[in-house]
Amino acid sequence: MGKPRHIVNCMWQKGEWVVVIGGVFSRSEIVKEPTFTIASILEIGLEDLLVQPKNKHSRPKFVSKKTCQKIPVNEVKVYEKTRKPQVGDLVYYYKKDWNSNEESAVSHVVELRRSYGNDIDALIDMKEVQVWVSVDNLLVLDLNNTQK
Repeated sequence: MGKPRHIVNCMWQKGEWVVVIGGVFSRSEIVKEPTFTIASILEIGLEDLLVQPKNKHSRPKFVSKKTCQKIPVNEVKVYEKTRKPQVGDLVYYYKKDWNSNEESAVSHVVELRRSYGNDIDALIDMKEVQVWVSVDNLLVLDLNNTQK
């Protein structure tokens, strides 16, 4: 007999934010060059949505629900800070400078320091030498087992 229509539509709600995915696809339907449009839902159809792109200069469009993914805006904690590493933590270091030069390394934090009026730096092993880097360039991968 099929699903009742009200159950089909309760997955989507007016005013919710979605990302509409498009792009260039290969013959096997693999996305080669994806495009993304952020939009809010204006109306909900059986298989499609009427959405208003975040760019208000664009007009509303009908899109397939299958090309959309919800953006859980209300579940995001926008004031959460990134985790700062502690001595012994396993970290990923990443930095890209103004000249597009990239540096990266996986290491443990050997020491931490805070100079007068400056942010916190971490001493890590990189290319067989120890270097001081900003903790703002570190992603904590695992915690030191001796920490409580």
